[in-house]
Amino acid sequence: MSSPIIGRQEISALAIKPHQKFEGHTDWVEGVIHLPDGQRIITCSRDGSLRVWNLKSGKQIGEDWRDGDSGVCTIALSPDGKKVVSGSSDGGVRLWDIDTGKLIAKWMGHTLLVRSVCWSRDGHRVVSGSDDGTARKWDVENGKRILDAIKTGHKTVFAVIYSPDMTMFATAGDDELKSKHQIKIWDTKTDELVTTLDGHTNWVLCITKIAQP
Repeated sequence: MSSPIIGRQEISALAIKPHQKFEGHTDWVEGVIHLPDGQRIITCSRDGSLRVWNLKSGKQIGEDWRDGDSGVCTIALSPDGKKVVSGSSDGGVRLWDIDTGKLIAKWMGHTLLVRSVCWSRDGHRVVSGSDDGTARKWDVENGKRILDAIKTGHKTVFAVIYSPDMTMFATAGDDELKSKHQIKIWDTKTDELVTTLDGHTNWVLCITKIAQP
């Protein structure tokens, strides 16, 4: 009876090969999202563009999405799958229409590169985190900033995320206190700090939600 365990040499022989290759960006690719139809992806790059790709053919669909020359550092898909929000090296947060590839809105306020963006579950709000050490919330419907910038205490905000019930959001990054790399939980309505989570010994680059059982 053969052993169900595959040895290292057998794994090497069965090396995984890429199914498709997408070529076109001229600088770092910083983010990728799948669209709900399961046939397309969108990528963003430091070359200043967002691009839509056909998963089956590997070909780009339509023209690049661009608004100036600033690098695009992060993207997130809206809950209804119709819009994309992006963060750029010029400190801008931009809202795009997926069907047309056109810019809907541009929100300025951050003074340095925007590294992370996240939608609220209802699609009415976006929170962003930046190298300027702040988080900002944006009203998608009227395009206005909600309250003032939140001085998080992180030197750089690498990650922001809403809680599933939208009552809180979390930030994480490279902290000003080098001995600590904290995750901070904030009240969505008041922007007050709720609690701080300690434990990591280096930069916290990503936060995700865990589904309830």
